[in-house]
Amino acid sequence: MSNNQFSTSRYEKRDKKRKTNIVLNTLIGIVLVLIFVIGSQLILGANQSEKTAKYNEQPDIKLASDEESTKEPAAETEENEEAEVEDPDASEEQGEEGSEETENTENNDTAEEESTEDPFEQATITEGEPGSGVAETIENPAWEPVGTSQSEPHSAQYDKNSQDWKEMTKALGYATGIPESEMIIWHLGNNGSPNDAVGTISPKDQSAKYKVYITWVENKGWMPTKIEKQS
Repeated sequence: MSNNQFSTSRYEKRDKKRKTNIVLNTLIGIVLVLIFVIGSQLILGANQSEKTAKYNEQPDIKLASDEESTKEPAAETEENEEAEVEDPDASEEQGEEGSEETENTENNDTAEEESTEDPFEQATITEGEPGSGVAETIENPAWEPVGTSQSEPHSAQYDKNSQDWKEMTKALGYATGIPESEMIIWHLGNNGSPNDAVGTISPKDQSAKYKVYITWVENKGWMPTKIEKQS
């Protein structure tokens, strides 16, 4: 073999080897790129899966408004439970007040029932002294207190808008049988002590005039004690 042929053959081998190296390097580069891409995707996918898992593991987050709405019914329940607990002392006081109101109501009912009847049916009637201005003196042992909504200690009030005035007027009507709506009050005032009063009344037709003495009975109200029918 000549030198030229040998040189050509060596050149061809080198050129072939160089091309082979280029192809191999190119393939290696492609493989590395693929490995990098696939590895990146795997890493990103793992991170995403980890984040998703952590998110799923997190407890439910409640808004402040949800917590408040959850607490409010509980607070209302506690308030209702506290409201249901009764104070024994308060119950006892209410029982005593209820007894007094019942007693007063019974007295009122008695007064109203007797006012519809002849107020002088069981009365003792005594003729007055000549020239005294009193035709008759009337006293009735069946008279009772008319009841009261007032508490003790009691102090007589002669104000026409007071509860005491209303109850005194009721006692005057109870004693004489004159309905309050048909009554003229000529005078109503103190009769010498804080618990005694006297009133002068007549029916609207003024067919008769009465001077009625009343006294205060503790916790039971005003009670008539005597009537003087004016001559």
